[in-house]
Amino acid sequence: MTHEEIIDYNWDDGLEPIRPVVDSPDTELATALLIYWRLEGPYMASSKPDDASRMNATVRERIVGGYYRRGELRYDPIEDNRLSRTQVYKLEREGIPPVLLGRTGESA
Repeated sequence: MTHEEIIDYNWDDGLEPIRPVVDSPDTELATALLIYWRLEGPYMASSKPDDASRMNATVRERIVGGYYRRGELRYDPIEDNRLSRTQVYKLEREGIPPVLLGRTGESA
């Protein structure tokens, strides 16, 4: 799946089409961030363990660990999720790594 296909993906159709993207080291950081946030980003952590929460944890771990490469694509989770300055501040205060907010010195 391409970045654009993931933007338009109906998540009610299941996670299997997304799994190869999550598992590929060729996936760009922007696409991985998009997937992470479509899987409820940092808010998923409090959910019950299921396929979505496991995929969320995997993507999070890989983003933070530098598994995905920076490429030409861009994704701004703050803008896309319409996070207020207060929400961003609270997430930062809770210890969310800056890379998960698209803050890596340049847009992801």
